[in-house]
Amino acid sequence: MSLSLEQLESFCCVANEKSFTAAARKLGKSQSAISISVANLEVDLAVALFDRSGRYPILTNHGISLLRDAEAILRQCSSMEGRANSLEAALESQLTIAIADTVSFQLLSHHLSEFSSKFPLLDLNILHSSSYKIQSLIEEGKASLAVMCAGDHYPKNILFKRLGNITFANVVHKDHELAKLPLVSFDDLNQYRQLIYLPLQDKLPTSEYLNGTNRWCMESYFALMNTLCIGMGWATIPKQLISEFHLQEQVVELQLESYPHTEWTVGIDLVWASSERLGEAGKWLRSALSLTPV
Repeated sequence: MSLSLEQLESFCCVANEKSFTAAARKLGKSQSAISISVANLEVDLAVALFDRSGRYPILTNHGISLLRDAEAILRQCSSMEGRANSLEAALESQLTIAIADTVSFQLLSHHLSEFSSKFPLLDLNILHSSSYKIQSLIEEGKASLAVMCAGDHYPKNILFKRLGNITFANVVHKDHELAKLPLVSFDDLNQYRQLIYLPLQDKLPTSEYLNGTNRWCMESYFALMNTLCIGMGWATIPKQLISEFHLQEQVVELQLESYPHTEWTVGIDLVWASSERLGEAGKWLRSALSLTPV
């Protein structure tokens, strides 16, 4: 069997236009050329694709089934041509971005939607991990861009732009004993289990005043959120994640007696390696994310 793209294109066009004449007009070919191309395809496939007994060609059952395959093949060919054109135009074939699980994905979704429209054929790899692991992904060249909690000291080969800050709150499940207290002291906190996001345990406030011995440490906010929501303890988490995980009705923010007018923040940085040679898509995304207010 020797099929050609010209045959498949003629077949699909006749099926969609429901006319050999209209298909010829659309493809800029003679009607006889379209008829011969479809007839040769029927010979190669050994099935009748159209019933030609009426005024207009009607797809047979075999034609209906094979039309899906023909359209899929043409889509794949179009995709391959587009990808090849992208490579020729200095557009990378794929891009990897790492996003810390501390960062609300909703903050980036608008830009990713634009990215999808602007570069529809580019493969985007999104890595989701803790900030201290993400910096190593940039340093090792496993990710081109990263959005993460600000590092204390970046090495010289790491460039960054501060996007803003995320605000943290001390929270507990609404049915927890701490949720019943109008004001919470450090002694109150020390009586109950603290759920700690391990990558930020040295950056969050109040820890210098806590002496509780019961602590559960986790490397994932997903695990921490789920543990929090079954009432296993209290935690200090980003307010943005409360909204993203739709936890407004499940958790209560604790009012600390010693911190009535303080909000705790951690910087969020866009990070990349100075040696990274970004293509057109990577440069666009870096520029777009640089304008993201966090």
